[in-house]
Amino acid sequence: MDTHIPCAPGPGVAATSIEQETTRMNDYESEHETMFEGDCITEAIEKISEAICEHIANDPPESVALIGIQAGGVPLAKRISRSIRERSGREIGVGTLDISMYRDDIGKRKTLPMIRETEIPFDINDKIIILADDVLQSGRSVRAALDALTDFGRPAQIRLAALIDRGGREFPIHADYVGMKVSVGPEWRVCMDWAECNGTDSVFKVKKQ
Repeated sequence: MDTHIPCAPGPGVAATSIEQETTRMNDYESEHETMFEGDCITEAIEKISEAICEHIANDPPESVALIGIQAGGVPLAKRISRSIRERSGREIGVGTLDISMYRDDIGKRKTLPMIRETEIPFDINDKIIILADDVLQSGRSVRAALDALTDFGRPAQIRLAALIDRGGREFPIHADYVGMKVSVGPEWRVCMDWAECNGTDSVFKVKKQ
């Protein structure tokens, strides 16, 4: 089943560009601290790609796919796919998944969430699906992604790749592939900027309000 849901704002939500949505570090100029940049992030992605290549070595390429969780997981999924292709010559399909309406805080928000693009250009039934997210924190986004994904079919397996694991889990969820683990206090939120959106790769922490 090929699934494409156009990127469109929900009712009462103003449309914004991808750059506006993801330029997060600049929104916290006085309250953020950079943790990693450039080569460190590239090395973390290569670490994930190498582990995935080892795990799927005996699986047909068409039986494996990457799906990036909007928004930060999408650049990660695309880069992992490119790295796998460069390492092994294997072409791994890439999709995107919006989880806005599956979040467990949807009824508690004062404003409606931005609805981003879901595009899954392949049938997920009986496939090994690797979800990709930039930062694994409470596990709530991944839980929402699992709910959203099963609306599109029944994968053989679902695995998780996270660029950063900062701990602080609130759900019993772990990543199968991790680029870096960091330890920060509960008063900090770990965020990510991507070169595809902002011109530079950067992992930074923001003081919670």
